[in-house]
Amino acid sequence: MACGRNELKHVPLFALLDDEEAAILAAQVELKKFAPRQRIYKMGDPGQHAYVMISGTVQVTTVDEDHQEVLVDEPGHGDFFGFASMLEQTPHQTNAMAIEETVCIEVSRDDIAILLQRKPMAGMDMLTVLGRQFHASQQLVRVRASRNANELIEQESTMG
Repeated sequence: MACGRNELKHVPLFALLDDEEAAILAAQVELKKFAPRQRIYKMGDPGQHAYVMISGTVQVTTVDEDHQEVLVDEPGHGDFFGFASMLEQTPHQTNAMAIEETVCIEVSRDDIAILLQRKPMAGMDMLTVLGRQFHASQQLVRVRASRNANELIEQESTMG
């Protein structure tokens, strides 16, 4: 199913694209519908496509060393998943499953390449958004990073 320009404008990664850039990308990508409990991709599948959430619920999971399924992400509207594998052209390192009826934009590396060939400055727009997300992640780590436990105990301990 074709994707419209307006759907792309609600995606943070593509929010800075101008109308012409969004139209080029919209002509390349597709809207995909997934039924409840339908697998979008599984660990080890070729990372040919990435997905952007439009509606529904998806759980992205992995399996830990104890063979337990671990929830990695539940992307919301406009969030993407599977992008690292798609960009690196490596197998997916997670599983993605639709929990309820879900609509996603399916994006391939070629879709991004065509946009960048026609509109090279669109790459700067997308990098700007990724840079903001990177800074937000860094800030979160700075705020949440725990201090040395021994130092905390030493500060709190009293003589006596």
